[in-house]
Amino acid sequence: MDSVTTGTEADFTRILRETQTRISHSQHAHWEDAQIFESLARILMLFNLIGGFVVSVLAALPVAFDHFYEANMDAVSLSLFGLGALVSVTSILQASLRWSERSQQHLAAANAYTSLRRQLEILCLNRPHSDARLSELIQKLADLSETAPAVPQNIWDRAVARATRKYTP
Repeated sequence: MDSVTTGTEADFTRILRETQTRISHSQHAHWEDAQIFESLARILMLFNLIGGFVVSVLAALPVAFDHFYEANMDAVSLSLFGLGALVSVTSILQASLRWSERSQQHLAAANAYTSLRRQLEILCLNRPHSDARLSELIQKLADLSETAPAVPQNIWDRAVARATRKYTP
């Protein structure tokens, strides 16, 4: 599937089908990865927002409810310290893991694979088939495979299974 030489229509169709399959699997895998990373980023952001709010409320207790604070000073201070430390750690994780950025990289790769799929569909509709045009698309696919971020194997397998179910009659 690396290069297309002038051959029979059956060879052209086989290479075309293999290229479609590769593009479809890659597209689904990158969409899946983008969704996972975006979900992780949202969960961490939501935890940081809620945790920050609770820390602010606990910090305001001595001012707003001085009698309650005096009676529960140790528990409130310990809760404030623990939750503040946890929110700080998750904020650092959010900055260092860069799940939103990784999601955007996979989204861009999925969009690029979608564009290649559309170009391949146009090639299928045009008659007569062009070996040179298919070779050009295969080269674009190879270049994109080199620059796209890696997809973990378990996500790849799940995306391939989903794509296979989607296109099986």
